[in-house]
Amino acid sequence: MASDQGFAVLLRNYRRRAGLTQEELAVRAAIGVRTVRDLERGRASRPQRTTAELLVGALDLTGFDRAAFLAAARGRPAHDSFPPEIPHPPDTPFLRATPTDDLIGRDADIARLVAGVPATGGPRGTTLVGVAGVGKTSLATVVAHRLADVHPGGVAGVAVGDDSTADELLDSVAAGFGAARSRDMSGHLAGGPALLFVDGVDRAPDAVREALAGLLDRVPGLRFLATGRQPSGLAEERVWPVVPLATPPAGLSVRTVAELVPYSAIGLFLERLGRVRRTRLAAHEIDPLAALVRRLGGLPLAIELAAARGRVRTIPEILAGYPGPPPHPDPARPQAVVPLHTVVAETYRVLAPAEQRALRLLAMFRHRWSRELAEALLDTVDDDRADVVHLLDRLVALGLLSVSGEDAVRFRLPAAVRDFATERASAEGELEDARKRHARLGPDTGSGYGVVP
Repeated sequence: MASDQGFAVLLRNYRRRAGLTQEELAVRAAIGVRTVRDLERGRASRPQRTTAELLVGALDLTGFDRAAFLAAARGRPAHDSFPPEIPHPPDTPFLRATPTDDLIGRDADIARLVAGVPATGGPRGTTLVGVAGVGKTSLATVVAHRLADVHPGGVAGVAVGDDSTADELLDSVAAGFGAARSRDMSGHLAGGPALLFVDGVDRAPDAVREALAGLLDRVPGLRFLATGRQPSGLAEERVWPVVPLATPPAGLSVRTVAELVPYSAIGLFLERLGRVRRTRLAAHEIDPLAALVRRLGGLPLAIELAAARGRVRTIPEILAGYPGPPPHPDPARPQAVVPLHTVVAETYRVLAPAEQRALRLLAMFRHRWSRELAEALLDTVDDDRADVVHLLDRLVALGLLSVSGEDAVRFRLPAAVRDFATERASAEGELEDARKRHARLGPDTGSGYGVVP
């Protein structure tokens, strides 16, 4: 975070975490709102020390957060300004891939999880469980980053693949923490409690249980935060259900969009729609908007995919693209929800054939990967690299691809999108060739947080 732009990102993230607008932060800090805006946009030079201290007080930053903020304000790496009594986590690959998007409607979940995942005492692990597309990975990623300051032993992550073995997972975990081998981790993590993020425990449950059981036994200071459609089944595990976002009830009569905004599913749709459409909603779009998020079941991924279609479609037209069964005559009975698979398929159909094939190939990456790896997988030559950038940008715009990181940008296919694209690769007879292409990139490529170059 040595650059002005790095400080801008840090300021914006802390402000959003505090639930403040730019205007509210300016009032709390007793500084001009223009100052806050210019700092967040990277247009102003680094703040004066007095301004930085006022912002620290307004944001209620303490410990690791305070030291990191003041160091970034002076244009230095965070660790340069840590007093000896303030421990700080090692700069692991997982922590370098910082989340970039706000999680609308998840503030309460984040706060409760951060407060409820202790560095010592209590359950050794917490697993976020929910249906595909509900946002388990995004939520757990944000929480893991927030917990970094109370886990000075480090925070690392590993993504579980369908064919992962316990030994492969242990190797990835060791790499994520910077240890040569998993058996060396106990001594390597002597700096204090450490946190392991395990994404997708249900993809290889037996391997995950074996690997985690061994790690928890050998490394007393280790805790884990996991995601899955089902829990791991370990005795040390606490299960944390992740539910869809709140949607307006059927039969609700509203006249303005403002009346719908308190429902988090509406808030997410409008935020994503604002990225592709600058005009306000027309009056005839308000009721269809409420019906649309209900039909999508409040699933964040489905909502994001639907909102991306608002570039060229009205809300009623988007709603018509996800037909459901006729409404039940009993208005109190929950209406049928469109399957997530259908929502992904509708977006897949708008891709050109070459883009569809590229998505099927990119599904071979099990987790995060770089633009350079995408170019290598797609066998591009120098003249084609601009096309890959355009492709990645288009997939991001359509909601099929997420992006994270600041200095080193990494991409990820949501699990439901990756599963769908893999299914299509199999149907097209491409799966074996796609896996061979991926294998030629080298061992462990794209397999987890701790081993992505």
